[in-house]
Amino acid sequence: MIWHSPGSRPAPPSGHWPAPPGGHPGPLPPAAQHAYEPYRTPALWVLGAVVGLTALGVAALAVSLTISSPRAAAAALPLALAAAASWLTALLALADPVERRPAWLVSSALAWGGSVAIAAGAAGGYVVDLLVAKAVTPTFAAQWGAAIAAPYAEEIGKGAGVVMVLLVARPYMITVWSGAVYGAVVGVGFALVEDLSYALGAADEVLPDDAGAAVSSLVLRMAVPGLVGHPLFTATVGAGIAYAWLRRDRSRPRRLGVLAASAAGAALIHAVVNSPLAFGATELLAAVPGTSAMAGYLLVVTASALPALWWLHRVRRSDARMLVARAAALAPDAIPPEDVQIVAGVRARLSSVWRIRRRHGAEAAHGAARLRRAQVRLTAASARPYRGYPPVGPFGPAAPVQWWWHEAVAARQASQGSATSAPPSEPGAPSGTAPAPDRRTTIAAATVLAVAVAGLLSSPVSVLAVAGAAVLRWRRSRSRLVFTAEASAVFSGYCAFASVLTNTLYPQ
Repeated sequence: MIWHSPGSRPAPPSGHWPAPPGGHPGPLPPAAQHAYEPYRTPALWVLGAVVGLTALGVAALAVSLTISSPRAAAAALPLALAAAASWLTALLALADPVERRPAWLVSSALAWGGSVAIAAGAAGGYVVDLLVAKAVTPTFAAQWGAAIAAPYAEEIGKGAGVVMVLLVARPYMITVWSGAVYGAVVGVGFALVEDLSYALGAADEVLPDDAGAAVSSLVLRMAVPGLVGHPLFTATVGAGIAYAWLRRDRSRPRRLGVLAASAAGAALIHAVVNSPLAFGATELLAAVPGTSAMAGYLLVVTASALPALWWLHRVRRSDARMLVARAAALAPDAIPPEDVQIVAGVRARLSSVWRIRRRHGAEAAHGAARLRRAQVRLTAASARPYRGYPPVGPFGPAAPVQWWWHEAVAARQASQGSATSAPPSEPGAPSGTAPAPDRRTTIAAATVLAVAVAGLLSSPVSVLAVAGAAVLRWRRSRSRLVFTAEASAVFSGYCAFASVLTNTLYPQ
């Protein structure tokens, strides 16, 4: 990243930064010429002190477990770190390409999840479990204690991490999707430490320092139930917190209602994952010949998480479009209005480049890909925070775009020159869409959908469903039926994978 001095920063041709209604139009204020300095925020020192003190206790516990089970720790630690790194890569690179996160802030959220949230969840869960045992019966607490205690104790501790991120670096929290991303990062840190603690605990259940038992427990916890885990729980809560904090254009009852609904939804999903109901569904399906062992559990868990996944998808799409539209207002020569919908979506960008490659060759596709990358960088640069200047978002003007403005303009000119017959932006084509599939594709999609439904019960049929989805993807067809067939087939394949994994790790 290149930082310009105040005198060398490039400006748009007009010399003024456009602002939305209610913003601050006119020349860039002098206070905005300096980068945001988080160390001037008292909340940063509070965050560091709380995380540091809590991390000492968690580290002491981790050292004691490592000393008691050194071989299990040596086998489980690299695997857990690789899983956490994969989650972070997917969150920061794939799910959020038009907004960049500072490394120090991501590290702070990760450290909160692995220290403060772990301590709060353990203490709160222990207290709630005792209260449930005394109020009802110890047997009921043994069966339902994890479903009652864990969602509230753990989600409160993790949600507090999102609040601390808001207090520490408000200019970086510019969209509701930002709250979801930082919440997911907190969940990754929490899941890393929790999975390691369960794995090291399982190492001494049968044999002392059993590395195989530790790895089996860790692999199963990471693979099942997949996306429905702590990152999703805290992403839902974080999006609700960011909505209540940022969307001042909405009424207070509505903002508080969204916050309450998101917190209740995350707690409900967490409770379903820990409850005996999901395992009971697997027992009911066990009598069906050829049934996938984990089909019932995954069906119940995924069904509870679908509303949260749908809402987060809508939040991600709308916030990305808003950011790209702001960048397009700053630099219309780099991002024309017809490109806003394409740049805002990962699949839409890839589809536009692929269409250009099929119609006009590799050279034109290379220019289009370069243009899309420059437009994404321009969008991320337009949201950079500056001290004394309101951040980009629904309620403030955009920050200066600096040198990415010139880069994106040059990339657009070069891409248009490489394919004069069909510019990569394709103004006449619908944003991020392709022609409707023909009748044969529709029939194939319906067939794959039927096979995928059957594949939920039978592991061998899942292979056929995934193969059919791959054929539909190869045809590059787009419709709701095709998407539904693909999603059902992938889920069927995942049920089969989880069943095989469970039977392999725990044959009994």
